[in-house]
Amino acid sequence: MIFACAALSLLAACQSSPKKTESQNTENAFVVLNDNDVTQKKDVKLSELAEDFRIIRMDNRDEALFQFGGAYFSDNYICIKQRRAQAPLKLFDKTGKFLCDVGSVGQGPGEYTSIYDALIDEKNGNIYVAPFAWNPRILKYGFDGKFKGEITLKGNINKGKLYLQPDGTLSMVHLCFQDLDGTFTGANIQPNDTSRTQYVFNKSVASNFRDAGGMNVGFNNEIWSYRNTDTFSFQTTFNDTVYHYDVANNQMTPRFLYAMNPEVRKTGWFIVNELPHHFAIIVVAGEKSRKVLMDKKTGEAYEATFINDFMGNMGAGINFEDGYYFSCAEPMELQEWIEETLASGDCPKDEVEKMTKLKDSLHENDNNILMIAKLKK
Repeated sequence: MIFACAALSLLAACQSSPKKTESQNTENAFVVLNDNDVTQKKDVKLSELAEDFRIIRMDNRDEALFQFGGAYFSDNYICIKQRRAQAPLKLFDKTGKFLCDVGSVGQGPGEYTSIYDALIDEKNGNIYVAPFAWNPRILKYGFDGKFKGEITLKGNINKGKLYLQPDGTLSMVHLCFQDLDGTFTGANIQPNDTSRTQYVFNKSVASNFRDAGGMNVGFNNEIWSYRNTDTFSFQTTFNDTVYHYDVANNQMTPRFLYAMNPEVRKTGWFIVNELPHHFAIIVVAGEKSRKVLMDKKTGEAYEATFINDFMGNMGAGINFEDGYYFSCAEPMELQEWIEETLASGDCPKDEVEKMTKLKDSLHENDNNILMIAKLKK
């Protein structure tokens, strides 16, 4: 076991590089990061993690309007999940042009009442939708939004997360808090021959899903998986371990453990988002909430303040999905963010005019504005 625990001193205002305490390469090892050892703070520019930043003004037609609840990406397409449960998934191209609703809301064939995850398979022209729960089916649609069929598994999918393997295999993991016997934790699916579906049952993972330290067992848990790396990475609420779904061997292996301060954990929890070169952790614990970033290669870890330097050093969150950074705002909300950035004095002088023009171009009746950047490999 390699421990990537950084005993770090506070950064000066110049934001010098974190001081290393270990030289091990942790890129392919099982890593443990201790929350108590993350003592250094650092500003992290979005340009250090991502490139090709775009501001996308989403289509203003009535049928394109949405209340933002999440986004899924491919090279040329964007799917928007809406905040309301009974609202259709919407498909746009990368310019923000509305293409269609993906399927429709209802309880008939090919319909859904809520969405937990969606995946764009651009190569094969498919959009897969995993309904919220109590449903054994993954739904498949075309890029025209029309229903193409469904994949039925041997048991209900509870908050399932999807991942597309390079060979076209569709993988799925989900919460399995039912009785352990006969409950699968994941599946490998051949979309064109579902009779070859492989199920995986991992008792230790399933036990963690069910027990989660004795806290909020059941549907109060979530499963976190963001598809930002070449491996299927996932974690559940109150579970301190990130797992990889090893498709070649059809098994799940632990990859990263965040050892949260026991006193903080009494009332808190965290989410890990695995990026190509980092682990990004959001600690949700009241006044002790923070964001932590750990470099996979060096093991360096620090409390991070994320800054969108593509947008005049505006504040940024840990919003990464399908290999993209994203942030979505209603027009007046973005206008407020820009005003705060300009008033802070942190906006570079040569960007003030650009930011001011953007602010003045926003109108309250417009659709949302989506900001995206491609994660560096």
